[in-house]
Amino acid sequence: MRTLRGALVGAIAVLLTSTTVAAPARAEAADPPAAPHTAFTMHFDGWGYIDGNFSYEASRNTLEIYQQNANGYALVMRGFDGDHWHDLNVTPPVGTRFTAGQSYETRTNFSPQESITTLNVSGDGQGCSSGATGTLDVAEAEYDDETGKFTAFAASFSIPCGGTDTAKGEIRFQSSIGYKATDSWEYRLQMGRQPAGAAGTPQDVTVEVNGTEPTTFGAASLSGANPAAFEISANTCSGQTLSYGQTCKLTVTPRASAIGEQTAVLTLVENSVAGKVARLLSLEGFDARGAIASPSYFDFGYVAAYETSAPKTVTLTGAGDVPITFGTASIVGANAAYFKITNDACSGRTLAKGQTCAITAVARPTENTQGGAVVSLPDDSFAGSTQISLGVNGYKSDKGTYSTMSPYRILDTRSGKGAPKAMVGSGKVVSLQVTGAGGVPTDASTVVLNVTVTGPTGSGFVTVYPSDVARPNASSLNYVKGWTGANSVTVKVGANGKVNLYNAGASTHLVADVFGYYSKGHECCSGYDGGQYHALAKPIRLTDTRTWGSRLPADHYLNSAANWNSTINPRVRAFAVNITATSPTGSGFLTAWSGYAYGLPSTSTLNYVKGATVPNFAVVPTTPCDDCGSATGLPSIGVYTSTSTHVIVDLVGFYDDGTLPNGLRFSPAVPTRIADTRAGQGWPARLGPGQTATIAAPSPVTDADTRALATNVTAVKPTQTTFLTVWPAGIDGIGRPSTSNLNPTAGSVVPNAVQTMVGPDRRFNVYNASGYCDVVVDVVGTFYRYPPSAPADWEAGARARGAAPADPSAVTPTAPAPQRAKQL
Repeated sequence: MRTLRGALVGAIAVLLTSTTVAAPARAEAADPPAAPHTAFTMHFDGWGYIDGNFSYEASRNTLEIYQQNANGYALVMRGFDGDHWHDLNVTPPVGTRFTAGQSYETRTNFSPQESITTLNVSGDGQGCSSGATGTLDVAEAEYDDETGKFTAFAASFSIPCGGTDTAKGEIRFQSSIGYKATDSWEYRLQMGRQPAGAAGTPQDVTVEVNGTEPTTFGAASLSGANPAAFEISANTCSGQTLSYGQTCKLTVTPRASAIGEQTAVLTLVENSVAGKVARLLSLEGFDARGAIASPSYFDFGYVAAYETSAPKTVTLTGAGDVPITFGTASIVGANAAYFKITNDACSGRTLAKGQTCAITAVARPTENTQGGAVVSLPDDSFAGSTQISLGVNGYKSDKGTYSTMSPYRILDTRSGKGAPKAMVGSGKVVSLQVTGAGGVPTDASTVVLNVTVTGPTGSGFVTVYPSDVARPNASSLNYVKGWTGANSVTVKVGANGKVNLYNAGASTHLVADVFGYYSKGHECCSGYDGGQYHALAKPIRLTDTRTWGSRLPADHYLNSAANWNSTINPRVRAFAVNITATSPTGSGFLTAWSGYAYGLPSTSTLNYVKGATVPNFAVVPTTPCDDCGSATGLPSIGVYTSTSTHVIVDLVGFYDDGTLPNGLRFSPAVPTRIADTRAGQGWPARLGPGQTATIAAPSPVTDADTRALATNVTAVKPTQTTFLTVWPAGIDGIGRPSTSNLNPTAGSVVPNAVQTMVGPDRRFNVYNASGYCDVVVDVVGTFYRYPPSAPADWEAGARARGAAPADPSAVTPTAPAPQRAKQL
């Protein structure tokens, strides 16, 4: 295709003569123009943008007509009608004349040629590209012998410009030969925006008959890209023969079959040279039923893996001219399992324009969920549903991991550290700031404390609990007058970063040392140093100085090491141990720490008096053992004594550096009593000699992911001196271990923190060695497998975990040969 107007202007510039014929006012009469006829017709088909039928007659249009003699265009005609103009130029080979009754092959060229008939046609400056061939059938050709110019000329032409593009028409110059002509006036019928799936607003295509001879019309049809998007709903043309000035109409009803632009070609057959009238039809389909979502996207941002996000809500507002009715929303797409609709207030609703409803959803991604899914809300719109995207980025959180610390004293009422310098009276509460103290960060969910009572004026107990809850029915340690003793306490941190210590019974001093903390989860996506817990199904005795033949001397320490394998050993960061002092030669204390000789903290792990047996649980940071003989390089802790005593160290689990598989994470709880044999709770009666109670950890304290418990176990007034042992129930091959967790004397009330695995049905055993003894168990938290299971109401894909994690006790550590005592 080319633009011809510039070429023609150049040709016109060298014309020898020209004639302009102005159109007279059109009369209402239907009489055709009288001979001689000066006119031309054009029919373009297949072009898309200049399709249609156009005629220009001297009797009703403005025509510009130019003639040349030799070496120029023989005839140039240009017609104007409103916003459109068409032109043509034709000439025989240079130096020749046309002969009536002859058919000539033509070629589109910018200038006359010596051996080729030249024919150019265009509409609004657009036409066939140079070199396009066609046919010119000459019916009349008369010349002035002196000037060589036409005195009369009549012909018809057809130019297939390539592909489906064609141009046909008639040429008359002062001719006596009649002709047929029709006009459709415009290239395209643009029907604008129309409702998809429904009938739109009909529009008429008017066809006017011009020319000197009547025109008979045949069938009308639709073709092209989207004929189904249009309907010929009325037709006054087909089968009619119309004369000059008469019109007929084709009524087109839009029936958009899709959203967006649709086109077709309307064709009306006629008995002219053109053979038909063609009009391009177009429309823009839109949905008459619709809704706008605000916001347009469920954007959950960064969410910790396996955690349920805060809910997000999208509001839908009716936006169509026709009310829209919704079905029930669902989530689809590759990551659909990681999202859930929590409220669908749109289901079954019909919204008129401006009315609203809302859908709320949550996300629960994995570590590798980077992307989203789609909320698909069925409706009665043309599209069939409203689609709202969901997006989330999951990241691995450190929630529930443990970070060790060098033991640090954060409370001592004897000196006024962390609380007023005074004894704590009965019924009083110490509100202790723990975050920010001794290196405990603000994102700690739980702290591990060693709480000590010293110098009480009578008997009583202390309860340690989060600062933002009511005091629970539980105890953390019990005391008698004049007693100095400690217990390890794992306690959830309140929202204000504090924990409460409630004292009941008598006035006493309180001391608290922090040993480490569990994280409540960093924001994405900083690194972290916390580790996961690996519980042993059966405790391992690492050290028992009674086998040495001598006590650990005063002001000495020992290293207690464990050996797993070359994969686990370098990744161990802390031991969970039960440490016991037995048969001391006087009053004193033990301090457990990493074992680095020059890093002994000024804190204590347990206190003892002469001849007593005193256990206490502790989570102690490890270091590779230095100068330890066969245990050199193995993970180990140090235990220091101020007075000569025997020392027993039982390993119940360890914390890694966060890199070992199958680790457990911690979920804190408000202390919850799950067993009290005094009241028949958890077990019907006190334990007799050699008796084992099997206690179930109920829901909601535990769930299907629970693998271990953090508890406080209290022996209440045994009738004889005894010991209690705690271990998981129902694990094949795991019998009662040869270790102990508590060593109460007759009539005493003795607590100790116990971290124990539970069996498949979340039960554990408590064994009493001698006499009769009541037992109380308070749960302060649970250890769960990671990744955790999704809640039961989530899609199966979100609950799938693949292979079950290996039993944490699959690799059992060994205790190296006994180590010698070391002096600080």
